[in-house]
Amino acid sequence: MKNYLSKRASGAKRSAIRELLKLTEKPGIISFAGGLPAPETFPHNEFAEIAADELRSHYENVLQYGLTEGSLTLRRAVADWLRPHGLDLSVDQMLVTTASQQALDLVSKAFLNEGDVIFVEAPTYLAALQTFNLFEADKIGIPLEDDGMDLDILEQEITKARREGKTLKAIYVIPDFQNPSGITMSLEKRKRLLEIARREELLIFEDDPYGQLRFAGESLPSIRSLDDEGRVLLMITFSKVLAAGMRLGVLIADDPFMDVLVRVKQATDLCTSKLTQHIAARYINEYGMEEHLKTIREVYHAKRDAMVSALEKYMPRDEGITWTNPEGGLFLWVRLPEVIDTEKMFPRALESKVAYVIGNAFYVDGSGRNEMRLSFSLGTPERIEEGIRRLAKVVSEELAAKRAQPVSA
Repeated sequence: MKNYLSKRASGAKRSAIRELLKLTEKPGIISFAGGLPAPETFPHNEFAEIAADELRSHYENVLQYGLTEGSLTLRRAVADWLRPHGLDLSVDQMLVTTASQQALDLVSKAFLNEGDVIFVEAPTYLAALQTFNLFEADKIGIPLEDDGMDLDILEQEITKARREGKTLKAIYVIPDFQNPSGITMSLEKRKRLLEIARREELLIFEDDPYGQLRFAGESLPSIRSLDDEGRVLLMITFSKVLAAGMRLGVLIADDPFMDVLVRVKQATDLCTSKLTQHIAARYINEYGMEEHLKTIREVYHAKRDAMVSALEKYMPRDEGITWTNPEGGLFLWVRLPEVIDTEKMFPRALESKVAYVIGNAFYVDGSGRNEMRLSFSLGTPERIEEGIRRLAKVVSEELAAKRAQPVSA
């Protein structure tokens, strides 16, 4: 079998999250593992009405091949939606993708050669690491501070990589409610990051799945909206703001990058489903996104509050235990004392019928073994509290067991 596989396919690894999700499907388990949007936020009735009308009245259009760039109807609707949020876009600056994962694949195909350096946050989105791995990029992790990537260390790593003769290509960031940490990059750092990219002639891959899900604090402009050179490629997905099963996203770029991305997409799938594009476009045009988003934000705000309150109530009082308190998005990040390995603790958690995602899966170097990601998007506040109660008990037992072990000489 190995004789038939390409080098890239041989090196591809399964997603740690997808593999963990298989284990969490056992009855009775409260899972904080998958970053799945809450089903109660899906506008399923409206989708059903729109889909029925599209299939009955416009089947010859929506069941046909479409433009690689995406439906003009959807791109115009997205432009109208995003304009009040600081993004004044033309339809020619948008490429409709099969959600943001395809956007990550396309930018990697278009810009990354084997050995090219891409700087990423540490920790960062696991599926982005999977994609960069597949294209054999050299990933350099930059630690996160409370207000985003540590830009002093980024500059040090840029200098080091250039000194070593490496080819530097891009910086990948999730500025708003970062996956997995929930951290938001400050405005000061967004501006400085853009300046670094300009000076060093790097691209910025800005991933924004959660920016519209702010339920506390003040909104910040996207890095793309601050860019006047076209070096920021912005990825927006509908998975968290409409429904993950729609598999829709938009990749925003200027020419000549857009021309390259269109050509790469044509070799990938020709076009994204016209049916789902038209359903999304009609929903935006007929119902509007802002009222829908207001409802979603209220749902996630209550769930975030439930999780933070439960952590404060049940987690052991240990100075080595901390967690983030995000102002939006779906995740928070828990750091435990270094004696705990969350991967080794995971079977004990499953026995207690609670699940999370292990921290080291989000790091390029496998660090973060005492950390874990918790998603508060699924479940009622009551179920979230019960899950945290179970998890806190597991952490307490693990701490007690580790600290009872004799210290080796």
